[in-house]
Amino acid sequence: MVSLSLLLAGVAATAASQDPAVAVDVPEQQPADFSVPSTERAFWAETFQNTTTTKLFEGTTWVKSAGKKYREQKISVKRGSKLLGKFAADKALVLDNKAQHYGFAAKLPEPFYLDGSKGKKSLVVQYEVKYPEVVKCAGTYLKLLRDSPTLNVTDLNDKTPFTIMFGPDKCDKNNKVQFIFNHRNPVTNMYEEKALQISPEVKNDKLSHVYTLAIHDDNTFEMYADLNLIKNGSLYTLFKPAVLLPKEIDDPTDLKPTTWEETEFIPDPAAVKPAEWDEDAPRTIPNLSLHQPPDWDEAARGPWRWSPPMIENPDYVGEWEPRKIPNPDYFDDPHPARMDPIGAVALEVWSMSENIRLDNFWLGHNLNDAKKFARLTWQLKHEAEKKAVQMEPEPKKPTPPESKKKEPNVFDRIDEAVAWVVKYPLVAGLGAFFVFLVLLGFRGTPHHARSAFPMSPVIQEVLDLDKNKDTSQVPRVPVDGTELRHRPATATTTTQQA
Repeated sequence: MVSLSLLLAGVAATAASQDPAVAVDVPEQQPADFSVPSTERAFWAETFQNTTTTKLFEGTTWVKSAGKKYREQKISVKRGSKLLGKFAADKALVLDNKAQHYGFAAKLPEPFYLDGSKGKKSLVVQYEVKYPEVVKCAGTYLKLLRDSPTLNVTDLNDKTPFTIMFGPDKCDKNNKVQFIFNHRNPVTNMYEEKALQISPEVKNDKLSHVYTLAIHDDNTFEMYADLNLIKNGSLYTLFKPAVLLPKEIDDPTDLKPTTWEETEFIPDPAAVKPAEWDEDAPRTIPNLSLHQPPDWDEAARGPWRWSPPMIENPDYVGEWEPRKIPNPDYFDDPHPARMDPIGAVALEVWSMSENIRLDNFWLGHNLNDAKKFARLTWQLKHEAEKKAVQMEPEPKKPTPPESKKKEPNVFDRIDEAVAWVVKYPLVAGLGAFFVFLVLLGFRGTPHHARSAFPMSPVIQEVLDLDKNKDTSQVPRVPVDGTELRHRPATATTTTQQA
């Protein structure tokens, strides 16, 4: 017995085959565990899922450059963050070091090229880049190396010939998705780099971004970032220097005639200087009661000396230009998109950032296949990354170094005291009350002490005499009021009689 689901599927398939306008939209089911989609539609692809850090350069695919400046490069294969769910199992190539030259390449199994034949009408390169943080200086562009019998990726350096250079390049004010291709002059067989004149900017954040370049046999190109078109146009018009030379050039033997008039305006020969025009008189004389206005425009007052007005030159024939002759170096290239074959995919860059991830390299002939691969890899992972970024704890701000403490001034002391009172109001109140009592006691002592403790007449007499003495000649001797207060009465009487 045929199940109902199979019957309905058969009916839908029959209807779709009979009517092209009818399409059955079957959503793609994603497995619970991470797995890499098929890459069989690519000419060459690299997902790094089947390799490790130790095995990466042990095989025959990836090779490090033996150049001196690349000796310290550290490259590894790592899984993703645990916050990415199933995409934590997604491996990627990681550029570990900062302030480092990187140089390594993967040799293709056979040369890859666009020649306009069936199945080879486009050239598509695509890959992912992820910065661990906003970068200030990092090159992460690819070089598709020109295939030749002498190509040896072990000797890779910045002079190694490439066919195409494509990818993000950010350093200081330079912020662009590079697209440069080497074009061969069919007349001289010399190569010249053609760079995109106005390039899109790099996506600079902590998320993965996928960059795609497609070159077509009709000499057009398309650039995508995150599957969105960011640049397209013609290989003939948007690159500098231009692919084609001008058909005509200036004749180097042609000289400007001596009678050629290039002056557009001349003084009016009919103009006569006014009789009252005195060029010897000063232009202005001082006016002591006036000051020059701030908006005075001297240009509006006319020239210093009289000159006739200007009229159009009747003999003016325009600026002289030499005649044109056919360009002896001109050539016609109807297929600049049919570039030299590609023999290897390389990364030869300088980076001031560390832990940059590169993943899911794709090289093929079909743009739609590359986009589909990106939807099944980058797009799903990108959504997981956005959620992971929200779950990341905020980084601790670095503690600033202690600056030299300045001596607090009076106002600083007042502010500190006010803040302390606000923080401890009870203690401050008790302290103020205690101070008030102390001050009150000092203030009352001179008046109340005499009434509470009557002074002996002898002591008072001695104090009065001491106060009236002339202390300029006789040194003052302190009076011991305690001993005087306890003298016998006879001694007091004798002293008074004397």
